[in-house]
Amino acid sequence: MQWIRLFVLSFTFTAFAGCQHIMPKAEGLESATWQQQAYQRQDQVDVQWHKQSFSFLLYQQQQGQVLNLIALSLTGQPLFQVEYNGQDVLVKQRIEQMRLLPFEFLVRDILWATYPDFPSQKSKIVEKKLNKIDQEIYIQKKLVLKIQHQHDQIYLDNIQVPYQMTFSPIENTLQSNE
Repeated sequence: MQWIRLFVLSFTFTAFAGCQHIMPKAEGLESATWQQQAYQRQDQVDVQWHKQSFSFLLYQQQQGQVLNLIALSLTGQPLFQVEYNGQDVLVKQRIEQMRLLPFEFLVRDILWATYPDFPSQKSKIVEKKLNKIDQEIYIQKKLVLKIQHQHDQIYLDNIQVPYQMTFSPIENTLQSNE
């Protein structure tokens, strides 16, 4: 639990230095092209931040306009649950140690790395540059994310904070209730 506390505090202070009373909106999150669809994805997410590293399980499921993101520790402890509807992030549940985590930014980074067609959104402030190895995401002409797809893994490097995430897909063994 110490790593969660350290990650949250550092991420918050680093990402929002100078913003004391209001939480800024995550630029590059709103999607004018957000569509209703059925979507599921499960990953083990490995995070490297400074000299700390930790892992969690991430489950994404979209039904209609709402995408649910649920994170569990590797031992099964619920860490957070958020919903995204194409415009806003709603925190449904989180452990106390994550109360200051800027979920809009976290959801934005996860969507840019894993969600199909999210990078194709049209925005005046977001620019995507494709290289042979990776894609770079610029927001207001500043490099924010580098994303690399290799084999079955996705590597995300947040340049601003900085931290790295590796998404390793897990076979979907959950059965639908429908």
